[in-house]
Amino acid sequence: MQLGQVLDVVQRLVEAGEHPDIVKVERYGTATEPWGPTVARSKTTTIAGLKVTFSSTSTALLNGRIEPSVTEVAMPDVMPLPTFRAPRFVTFIAQLLDVARPAQFSSWRLVGQPSADRGSRIAELPYGISFACADGTTILLLCQATGAMVGAEPSEEPFPDYVIPEGVRTCLQEVSA
Repeated sequence: MQLGQVLDVVQRLVEAGEHPDIVKVERYGTATEPWGPTVARSKTTTIAGLKVTFSSTSTALLNGRIEPSVTEVAMPDVMPLPTFRAPRFVTFIAQLLDVARPAQFSSWRLVGQPSADRGSRIAELPYGISFACADGTTILLLCQATGAMVGAEPSEEPFPDYVIPEGVRTCLQEVSA
């Protein structure tokens, strides 16, 4: 699979997830290949990804990357709070993947922040997803986030009653790998 195809699947899942905190989902960038690990070694000079804007005005940016030093992390037992936007968004995507079980991927795993100090709280949180695609390719999406531009992020779970809608199970049926 190509980067754009993986982003297509993730975007459709996020949109089908209908999370009340997500107010906008949009694509950015023109790259057809993941970026990294350095500008000099990258096959592309641009980054392509998915940008999500939340009701607090914070954003999460999920983009294709080449990062050899990522390590697998466990799915958080509880959804990270909005103050941890990147891990929260990545956890949400993993939950959507677990429900949808897209045929385009043979597996996926959560990965940590490459620069995190091992043993720190940050090192335990997911900051990306590595996809093993059904065609044998591997794509890594890493997430960065911005804070709220107006006010502050909620300090408690703002949507405790949210449940992933049934439509997530079928939203990818017309998407081909």
